[in-house]
Amino acid sequence: MNEKTEFTELSKNIYLLALPTNIGIIALNQPDSSTNIYLIDSGNDERYAKAILEAVNSSFNSPKIKSVINTHSHADHCGGNEYLRSKTGCQIIASTGEAAIMECPVLETGLIWGGMPVKELETKYFTASPCIADKTFKSGSDFYIEDKIHVQTVPLKGHYIDQTGFLITDTDGKKIFFAGDCLSGRDAIKRYWIQYLFNEEESKKSLLALSKIQADFYVPGHGQGVEEIEGLVELNLIALLETENMILDELKTPKTAEQILQNVSTRNGISLKLSQYVLIGCTLRSYLSSLSDSGKIKYEIKDNMMYWSLA
Repeated sequence: MNEKTEFTELSKNIYLLALPTNIGIIALNQPDSSTNIYLIDSGNDERYAKAILEAVNSSFNSPKIKSVINTHSHADHCGGNEYLRSKTGCQIIASTGEAAIMECPVLETGLIWGGMPVKELETKYFTASPCIADKTFKSGSDFYIEDKIHVQTVPLKGHYIDQTGFLITDTDGKKIFFAGDCLSGRDAIKRYWIQYLFNEEESKKSLLALSKIQADFYVPGHGQGVEEIEGLVELNLIALLETENMILDELKTPKTAEQILQNVSTRNGISLKLSQYVLIGCTLRSYLSSLSDSGKIKYEIKDNMMYWSLA
C-alpha cells in the first residue's frame, strides 16, 4: 500500500505507528533474540494489517505478533484483526461489550442506519470482518503483559458502547495512554468537527475523566498525540459543545431530525454524501436523546412526524 507510515518510540518498549488509525506497538525482547509484539488496534482492513506487518518486520528482530488489544469495535480499529490472526496466529482481546459487536459487525451498520442498511453501506469502512475475541475483559480491570508491562483498562464510553482506553506502564516507568476515539488529535478534529458519538453525556464524562489521567504521552484514535492532555481535551469538548449549542439554536423553532441534520450540515459547510448522512445523522440523533433526557429539549408527534423543540 502507499500509505505513509510514521514509526515513533514513546518509551523503552512502546511505539506508535501513525496510520489513519493510530496503532500502538508493545515490543518485548525474548531470550532467543526474537521480539514478542502486542498491538493496540489493527486498522481498517487487510491493507492496513499488511502495513502493520511490514512495519513490524522491518523494525524488530524476528517479531512474533502475540495479540491485538482493541479499544473498540469500529471497523477502522478492528478491521485488520482477522487478517493478522490468519497470518500470525495472534489472539484478539477486547472488552466484553465491544467483543460482542466484533463478533456480529452487522450490528454497527444496523445501528447507524436504524434497520437493515442499504447495500452501499456494506463496505470495509463500516463493516469489519466478523471476529470472535479469544479473551475479553471488563473495562476498568487491569492485567500484565508477560509480567512486565502493566495495562490499566479505563472505561471511555460515549463514542461507542463499551470503548476502553489503556494506560500502559512500561518497564522504564513511563506511562503511555491510548485513548481510542474518546479523543481526536488537533489535525483530525479540524477535519471532522462534528465527531461521531453514541452517547453525548458519556462522551463528556469520558473526556473529563481523561483530563485527570496522568501519563507521559497520550495517543488519540486519529491524529497527532500530545504530552500535555488538557488543551486537547478542551478542544474536543469545544467541538462537542458547539454542535450541542447549534442544535439548541436550531430548536428555537420546532424541527424534525431530518431538518436538523440538513441545517447543521449546511451551517458547517458540509455537503452530505451517504457515509456522512448516516454518521452525522446518527450522531445528531444521539445528541437529541441526551438533550431530551437532560430536560433541555422535548419532542412531539404531530401529523405522524416527530418534531423537536426547546423544553
